[in-house]
Amino acid sequence: MKQIVKNLNNLIKKTIFKLKNKTNNKFHVSSFNKYVIAVICTLFAYIFYLLIPLLYDKNWVQNKIVSKLSTEFNISLSNSFDISYRILPKPHYLIRDSKTALAEIEVLNVFISQNNLFNKDSIKINEVVIEEANFSFLKNNFKTLYENSEKKFPKKKIKINNSNIFFMDNFNEVISIIKVSNGFYFFDEKNLFNLFDLNGEVFNIPFELNYQNIINSQKKIKIKAPDLKLEIINKFFKKDEDRSNGINNISILNTSINTKYSIKNQTIIFQSDGSRAFNSSINYNGQLAINPFDLNLKVNLDDYRISNLFKSNSIINEFIKSGLLFNKNISVNTLVNIKFAQKNKIFNEAKIEFRVLNGKISFDNSVFTNNNIGLIEVFKSDLFLENDKLILTANLSIDIKNTDRLYSFLNTNKRLRKNIKNIKLNIIYDFLSNEIVFKNIKVDDNEVSDQFMNIVEGFIDNNSNNLTKSRKLLNKLINLYVVG
Repeated sequence: MKQIVKNLNNLIKKTIFKLKNKTNNKFHVSSFNKYVIAVICTLFAYIFYLLIPLLYDKNWVQNKIVSKLSTEFNISLSNSFDISYRILPKPHYLIRDSKTALAEIEVLNVFISQNNLFNKDSIKINEVVIEEANFSFLKNNFKTLYENSEKKFPKKKIKINNSNIFFMDNFNEVISIIKVSNGFYFFDEKNLFNLFDLNGEVFNIPFELNYQNIINSQKKIKIKAPDLKLEIINKFFKKDEDRSNGINNISILNTSINTKYSIKNQTIIFQSDGSRAFNSSINYNGQLAINPFDLNLKVNLDDYRISNLFKSNSIINEFIKSGLLFNKNISVNTLVNIKFAQKNKIFNEAKIEFRVLNGKISFDNSVFTNNNIGLIEVFKSDLFLENDKLILTANLSIDIKNTDRLYSFLNTNKRLRKNIKNIKLNIIYDFLSNEIVFKNIKVDDNEVSDQFMNIVEGFIDNNSNNLTKSRKLLNKLINLYVVG
């Protein structure tokens, strides 16, 4: 480039000197103007150079690009597409409406090297950018994806922008959609691993994904979902052809879930490895089938506050409000056992059964036990989203095993004590406002009075409920209730 400028400058000088001689030294061009003229001429020469690929035979170009994309980038295009050459923002071939085995690509930009455009046979591809593409993966494609991830990615970067990834079952029904805002993948020759980086959205949850794979050795996946305050780090070690082991860490709010696992035949068997939630230890084990998603989980908690499960920023609340668990293709069967070591707790232990099936969430057969007084059982429950509110409806059955212990706990006057064995009621709980409504109350299968229900409304604001207030209201109800 410097030589071209120098030659043009010499040419301009010779021309100007001839003009000077013919005009008796009246014509003068400054050094700055000569430099500007040289730059303009050079710019035009450079543009003409970049336009040289327009002279290539279009059929030859198409075949050449298809061949190089296949051999260098593992992108196999069908030959039916529209191709054109552009020089901005940098020289590239623009391919529209192309297809591969797994994708329909609206725009495919193939950026080429600017070196030696005079020789069309030396054409080199520097980078590929895919835009507005729809990728479709069936169940049978996952094996192919896994096998491809075990091979080296292309050495040159492939970018993906503003695209969608559709995961489908064998009946071509969409299981989930990932909206990709931007991503890229290539083989990092410096660090010797495959690298895949993606920013996208799934179930309306923005997330970031980073994947590193040391071929035939170790994989590392990091996922962040800022809206959920969630971070997942997974390290995966290949043991043999049929089995792999790994370590997984999930951090969300005040909880750290650390898990050891093994994988065989698309089934994951896992157990806790020093997990904690709100400063309480968690022990768990279970089994997860990948496709379709089917989770069986058993959890044991020591001295864990049940209220933490239902706080507005708890793990369960955040996942439920995201809408992720309402997917009909997800099945979850979870049993949580909680034992309380501290004194002055209302319950000594709890058994919470959390089920997700066909897009419905329930806590049926959950039991909260006070060894001295009795227990509360949950049935016909339903957890759902309505107008951006998280609502729980459930029927409760309260069995009182020892009324004397109950009245002692409530500090009830002896003359007001009555022999009550069972209370049934329906609740509607709004997690967002923390309000609870009681309906259809029956005491030993007897209907209660309107005055009784008016007093019950004192419990509606759960934010103001405490042990002192609850004792006072319950004693009013006991005094008002007439044994049938």
